[in-house]
Amino acid sequence: MVKHSDSPVLVIGLGRFGSALAEELTESGQDLMAVEADRAIVQRYMGEFTSVVQADATDIAALEQLGAAQFKTAVVGIGTSIENSVLTVANLVDLGVETIWAKAITRVHGEILTRLGAANVIFPEQDAGERTAHLLAGTMRNFTEFSPGYALANISTPKALAGKTMQTLRIKDRYGVTIVALEHDEEFQSVDPHTELREGQNMIVAGPTERVDNFAKRI
Repeated sequence: MVKHSDSPVLVIGLGRFGSALAEELTESGQDLMAVEADRAIVQRYMGEFTSVVQADATDIAALEQLGAAQFKTAVVGIGTSIENSVLTVANLVDLGVETIWAKAITRVHGEILTRLGAANVIFPEQDAGERTAHLLAGTMRNFTEFSPGYALANISTPKALAGKTMQTLRIKDRYGVTIVALEHDEEFQSVDPHTELREGQNMIVAGPTERVDNFAKRI
């Protein structure tokens, strides 16, 4: 989600989204400052992250005292109040934070955050719902949209494709997606025109999201 950098990241809001993000960043070795208004939540995470402070991020003076202007990247994970989310993003923009990621509750909320200056708007609940729908719809075991409109999926090879070579199947020509790797002995290996598919074998498929989705449903 947020690209790892040598500069510390400012994470505002330690609800489910913010705390999960902060934990993931910490595990990857990323230094961060977490800001949360609720004292009980601050105490819960004290010592788990590089720095955890109690402050009201809707107060620009409080952010200034924390040195928020020194951060190049900030993530606003506030999800209980659209007003607080908007005010916080506006404060970060005014303080000159270069890159702002912000959680949005609704599309309108997201549009407002974008207009204010958030470079990246995240819809955690919607994204999770879409991903689950993809997994339920077909033979997918995993699905990731790693850039707008482009997806990578782990799909179990169906009987219809088994026993045939990549050259014979012409997957790219017929479906508009690419099989980039196949699982062999619990490891994924690259493919060539002569690679033969086996039923139940995991394959990594890449391509436009809609085409990956259609491929999984049609095979």
